[in-house]
Amino acid sequence: MKGVLLMFKFIKNWLERLAKQNEKNFGNGRLDCCDLNKSKITNTQNVNNTNKK
Repeated sequence: MKGVLLMFKFIKNWLERLAKQNEKNFGNGRLDCCDLNKSKITNTQNVNNTNKK
């Protein structure tokens, strides 16, 4: 039982550190394609690009 609690504590601490690092790197805002500076391809854009080939 002690080993299970130790593992649980380890995972909990690891997740908390990961969350803090993500907040530091990315902020509190929602991460989507606009925030990450990547283009978002819609179905219409995809069809238009396919027709040009």
